[in-house]
Amino acid sequence: MENPHKGHRDRVRRRFETEGLADFEPHQVLELLLFYAVPQKDTNEMAHDLLDKFGSLDKVFDAEIPSLMEVKGIGYNAAVLLKLMSQLSQYYTKVRFDEKDRMKTAEHMAEFLCSKIGLLGEEVFAAAALDARRKKIAFRILSKGFVSQTTVQLRALVDFAVEVKADQIVIAHNHVSGDTTPSQADRDATKLICSRLYDIGIKITDHIIVSGKDYFSFAENCIMPV
Repeated sequence: MENPHKGHRDRVRRRFETEGLADFEPHQVLELLLFYAVPQKDTNEMAHDLLDKFGSLDKVFDAEIPSLMEVKGIGYNAAVLLKLMSQLSQYYTKVRFDEKDRMKTAEHMAEFLCSKIGLLGEEVFAAAALDARRKKIAFRILSKGFVSQTTVQLRALVDFAVEVKADQIVIAHNHVSGDTTPSQADRDATKLICSRLYDIGIKITDHIIVSGKDYFSFAENCIMPV
């Protein structure tokens, strides 16, 4: 009887080549990836075991190498490959935007900010400095936390804007909860920051809240303080 698994890896690879990953299930993504670190064993079972242990594909990629190696069949090389995925994604996006740094719309700005702080495990306050043509000239994480440290952030924001000679500033922070909806505290802090910076001639053009690849733009939603 012919082995039903014969040629399975080639079929999966050809499927990816012709269709991409859009219709792959999470375990199939892992199975394909593990082909390149586990040359002979059944990676389908390993993929299911990884998802059972960590709960989801993103948590597999965020897991630490020793934890990944606790799964049967996952050696050091496979664990490093899995750990590489989330950081490789961030690095790709960073390089992409380093080469295309004109922030024409809130969506462009948000995608850049998501690559910088969207996946962080703690809340941070950051700013991007733009020139008059909305070309990005600098980015900096200014503090941890957002609404809890407004006074600290005001000083850091002024120093940053003056140092890089920014024509305009986009402020940003991340929500680790996954929900980018601004709280009333977010709105109040934004109003205070915009007011104080306006008084000394620094223009805040947007405040963008990010989480993963999702975002909320104050300017896009017409709630930026004037």
